[in-house]
Order: sequence, then structure tokens, then C-alpha cells
Amino acid sequence: MMKKSIALAVVLILCLSAVMCGCAPRYDTRPDKVEGARWITYDYSFCINPADDCKGYYKIGDKKYNIQAKFEDNWLTVTDTDTDKELFNADWMYEKNDNGNEELYIYNIKFNKDDYEELENHLAEYVNLKKEKI
Repeated sequence: MMKKSIALAVVLILCLSAVMCGCAPRYDTRPDKVEGARWITYDYSFCINPADDCKGYYKIGDKKYNIQAKFEDNWLTVTDTDTDKELFNADWMYEKNDNGNEELYIYNIKFNKDDYEELENHLAEYVNLKKEKI
């Protein structure tokens, strides 16, 4: 009986610690709180400017979408500001590049293909954005 009580207590402690860790933010500073810089891809096709309420743009071929990004602990929602519809959502994290600089890695991108048929064949699943001083 004592072993079962101890085992149950250990399981309960592990479950509680997993829940508590899941609720803790993963990073000290979210990408929308970065000051004096913007997030931009190396080919300048995707840009988020934290100083401008995380507005920016997303280019696919000849089409350019004016966007606004909203960050949560590890989740990102990008809205097309011209239509006020969600363009895509994704997960995000920071990653060190080869130079040791911090980059914003957006992955598991899920495009809103119901409202944007032109994105049906767009296969981007992830993107890296560098921090560029402004």
C-alpha cells in the first residue's frame, strides 16, 4: 500500500511539473517585443516590424499581402490587413544561425486555403527571418 501511494505521488508530481512547464513562456522576449529591429527574410519576401504593431508584408511571386502578425507564447497568427482574414498560422521559435545570431524560425505554417485559393499550391512550411536593425 505504501509503494502504491509513493508511486501515485510521484506520478502526480511529474504531471503537475509537466503542466507547469507547459504554461511557462519559452523565451524571455517574444518577437513582437524586439526594439530597434525588424524581422525579415534574406530574400526580403517576408517582413514583420514590431515597432509598427507587427505590420509588414508577405510576397508570393507577383502577389504582395499587407499583413499584421500576432505572437503568443509559441504560436503566430498572420492576418491580411486588406481583407482582415487570417492568411496563415504557425509555430515559432528562436534559432541560432551559423554566425551565432538569433533568427526567428516560423514553422508548421498552415495557409488559409479556403479564403486564398491562390495558396493551394504554395508549399512553404517554414521560413527563417533575420533581425535587421532599423
